[in-house]
Amino acid sequence: MAAVAVAGAASAQVTITGAMGFGFQDSSDMARELSWTDGSVKFSVSEDLGGGMSVAGSTALAFADHGDAATADGSSLTVTTGFGAVNYMTGSSDADNLGVASLPFSTNNVFGGSTTNYAAFNYTLPMFVDGLSVTIRLNQGNAGNVQVTDENEQYRIGYTTGPLAVAFNITKGASDLKASYDFGMAKITAFTDVKRAETADASMKRREFAISVPVSSSVTLAASMASRPSFTAGNGDTKGTEYNATYMMSKRTSLSFNYGSFTASDGAAKTANRIKLVHSF
Repeated sequence: MAAVAVAGAASAQVTITGAMGFGFQDSSDMARELSWTDGSVKFSVSEDLGGGMSVAGSTALAFADHGDAATADGSSLTVTTGFGAVNYMTGSSDADNLGVASLPFSTNNVFGGSTTNYAAFNYTLPMFVDGLSVTIRLNQGNAGNVQVTDENEQYRIGYTTGPLAVAFNITKGASDLKASYDFGMAKITAFTDVKRAETADASMKRREFAISVPVSSSVTLAASMASRPSFTAGNGDTKGTEYNATYMMSKRTSLSFNYGSFTASDGAAKTANRIKLVHSF
């Protein structure tokens, strides 16, 4: 982690974080290769405005390949007051919620992929109960802007107490629930679509489970399983399983081993694996 002081009429502290890594990888869809796997830089800043108000912002850049130009990877600006917090953000929206591996082909691909063109406006109420958060979100699906004349409302309720964390999101035609519990010797997380916008073919309800086990202070093992019923006539379910083993060489450098097996809705079976070294700062 690095911090840079920016001088001006009012000084602000800018925090610069990021990661870079490379690894050996292959999958059913690609040849074996040695390539960059991680590359990102994030700039974060915050300021106390006085009177119980504060502002915080961040913007990130990502490198698909270190030979490519940097691309935007999400920005956020939040103003916090005694009446709650207002936030506008852009970022990524992933179809997969709990995949534990870092792979060239993963459960996220099987379940519909991700988008980096996602924008949302959020209002978070003051925390009247310890651990309980309530946020009203306006967004336009995967659109890059929020059309305030035709927005989609989502209500996001979260509760955290000790080792338990629960998140419940409700929007028109769909709702989902995510819960995790840290037992110390293992952390278990589950995600399910409580209700999903239905098609003529299927309910499109997703189910995902993950477990993470700290074997020692430097080694963590994890696995995740996910499935989604078919939503196209004549096709089957999509499903996937991922495995991850991470060895922390230091607080900022890790070596990880990843493997996954997947079945697409057309019945095609796929596998992928990766070994990568990542250094964060």
